[in-house]
Amino acid sequence: MAKKKLSEENVRFNNEIKKIVLDILEKNKKPMIEISLSDEKPNLFQSKFGGVPYLPKDVEVPKNKENQQLTLLAQINIEELPKNNIYSMKEGILQFWILNDDILGLDYDTHLGDGYKIIYYKEIDKSVTEEEILEKYKPYKDEDSYFPVEGEFSLSFKLTDGYFSDSNDDFREIVDREMKKFYDENKDKYSEILKIYDKENQLNYWEIWDILEEDKEIGEKLFGAGHKIGGFPNFTQSDIREVGDYEILLLQIDSVGTEKNEIMWGDCGIANFFIREKDLKELNFDKAIYNWDCC
Repeated sequence: MAKKKLSEENVRFNNEIKKIVLDILEKNKKPMIEISLSDEKPNLFQSKFGGVPYLPKDVEVPKNKENQQLTLLAQINIEELPKNNIYSMKEGILQFWILNDDILGLDYDTHLGDGYKIIYYKEIDKSVTEEEILEKYKPYKDEDSYFPVEGEFSLSFKLTDGYFSDSNDDFREIVDREMKKFYDENKDKYSEILKIYDKENQLNYWEIWDILEEDKEIGEKLFGAGHKIGGFPNFTQSDIREVGDYEILLLQIDSVGTEKNEIMWGDCGIANFFIREKDLKELNFDKAIYNWDCC
């Protein structure tokens, strides 16, 4: 069915709405490292999703309180990243571990807990071998678990601009504020169009969602997810943070794999790890939070 042709007034109205949102996206953008995947096997010290972790000779595999070994989810070799100010570290390896149980180590109430760990090694001992690691790496696996990463992936990185996602609470707060202002200033100019929205004498994000969705430029910025470091997170359900809290996205892993192997969080979900700026500067990863959600 052909789309209904908009009147000139409707086109002007939609364009003004789009411009406001594009301005919000541009004014609030921040650096992001985009992560791309390859099926090429990484070595023990390289960045990876899944696979065999690097562990120093005198270090044991991370465990939870029940003495169950966690599984390596991701490993980032800091020196492989493009020059950036997202991570405070400039060398070493940062690892993300989760428990391979039926909820993948998640604590739904606090998003803290011992079902996951983030570990940083400043120095890398290149004399460690994969055989040595495999002698002690025996991760727990629940019979009802579905570990999200199938196989292992090499990673490559690109520094780019990161934009708000529409699942961020702080983004919707800004849009709602600007839409109320727009409504107040244009209720006479667009009186006929605004009758459609005139329930509480205001506009909000959800009422203009269709206008934004149809715009390619906004859609690419606002609805793009993927694997990344920094920028803004995406959520399948809702933003788990208080507005302005846990502002740094340490890592996001989406349900996007390759033709050979897949990554799947439940039913096409997404996972995030967050940290406060102060804790990152102090390399205190014990206070970082972890979340994953799905459709």
